[in-house]
Amino acid sequence: MHTFYPRRDDACPNAKHCPHAGGVSIAVLVLQANENELERRQLHGTIEAERQRNNRLVDENQRLQAELERVKLELKLERQNKFATSSKSDDGSNQDEPQAEQTPVKALAKRGAPVGHPGWFRPTAQEYDWEIEVDAPRKCPHCSGSVTALNAGPQEHFQEDIIDGQYRVVLYRHAAAKCVDCDRLAQQAGPAEILHSRIGPGLRSKALYLRHVIGISYRNVPRAIEELFGISFTPAALLGFEIALTGLAEPVVDDIAKKISSSDGAVHADETYWTLNGERAYFWVHGDERFIHFTFDTTRAGQVSRDILGPDFCGTLVTDCYGGYNAQIAGAKQKCLAHLSRTARDWQKLTEPGSMDHQFLEDIQEFVKRGCRFARHRKEGKRKPKQLRSEINWLRSELERLSLTEVTDENAIKLQGRLLRHLPEWLVFVDDARVPPTNNLAERAIRPLVVLRKITFGSRSLDGGQRMAALMSVAATARRHGHRASDIFYELYTRPPDKVLRGLYAAV
Repeated sequence: MHTFYPRRDDACPNAKHCPHAGGVSIAVLVLQANENELERRQLHGTIEAERQRNNRLVDENQRLQAELERVKLELKLERQNKFATSSKSDDGSNQDEPQAEQTPVKALAKRGAPVGHPGWFRPTAQEYDWEIEVDAPRKCPHCSGSVTALNAGPQEHFQEDIIDGQYRVVLYRHAAAKCVDCDRLAQQAGPAEILHSRIGPGLRSKALYLRHVIGISYRNVPRAIEELFGISFTPAALLGFEIALTGLAEPVVDDIAKKISSSDGAVHADETYWTLNGERAYFWVHGDERFIHFTFDTTRAGQVSRDILGPDFCGTLVTDCYGGYNAQIAGAKQKCLAHLSRTARDWQKLTEPGSMDHQFLEDIQEFVKRGCRFARHRKEGKRKPKQLRSEINWLRSELERLSLTEVTDENAIKLQGRLLRHLPEWLVFVDDARVPPTNNLAERAIRPLVVLRKITFGSRSLDGGQRMAALMSVAATARRHGHRASDIFYELYTRPPDKVLRGLYAAV
């Protein structure tokens, strides 16, 4: 601290009005210096406290990051150990037991059977139930060139399949023929035949139905088929069935997407998260009463929906209040009233009964209830036009009142802000009878994926999720036209895509 006066024998006569300090007294200068010193020490103390706090936060962040990496590694080890073999060392310890702290990700065992493991081969059938003669094609299936017959005997092809609910073996005898241009053997598929395959389309379609519609795992589908029909095949073969069918279904899936994007009615959209090799991914669904289209992507950005519907979509988009749909161009947008009611019901439990906010949330639920009842009665024809007009007037005035009601609770304010943000999008269904007040169609369509997500580890690859999306699109659209999904899968294996499309869209 500074002294008040310097200890000198010759006292300064200008101590009270120093000319070098602008006429300020020395006492004022000393007091100001003392105050500055105290403020400087306080600032240094605050800086030191913040530095220590930042160090603690950095240490905590590093600890949490290390814990997150450890959990990710343990999850990956758990997933991969389901397919790894267990080998024990000479002392009896399990060498394949996961050690998250010591085993790096790159050192994990490769998927599949170990090197030298004997493969499994399907025994060739020796007896058959039917024999079918197949003529040579008129044109080469490879280059469309001319085909000439050979003097060699017919080529035999045994195919096991499920026909009329029973296990059958069919022998196809192909007439020997050769292309003149490309010098390759020329064959055409016989009735219900898949060339160069020992398993027919009937079994394939039923196996893929169990996988992608019922949701049975890759390992359990072969067990179910063997128990029911006595046919053995591997999960790897089922994966091959899926890859082949997805390629055949691609034109059908593209056509479903085009039908939805060109619709001028109500198109529902929703999304749910999915696990992709331990990371977060998403399934998207878009559809109406006749068509359902699934998409699998690693992002939840609204660009996924815009890519599906396109920039010229002129229908009404029915969704929840997720912001990813805000940039979507549409003829109109209807927000789901059911989501609004559920949110109000949940948040009402956090408010004091009898309060203004509690009553506000109760009024929102009543508004939604009457809106859904109006849509149901109009569809069933239970109300006269005069009654419908009266109900429409009440809905409009009630929505305006709810948007202007004074609320104080944080959740009530948030929900009122949602009402105001989408104010023109709550009563679109009142003016267009084709538009429902809720997004239940998309919710029901995506529900099987939510259930399947809870009982599986998701997908291991992006291609696997996209194949599931394609086959589920075909299956869901088939059911909406009154067809069985397994029948459409069978048609894809045995008929051209254009004929499959005509059969798919033809209502039963």
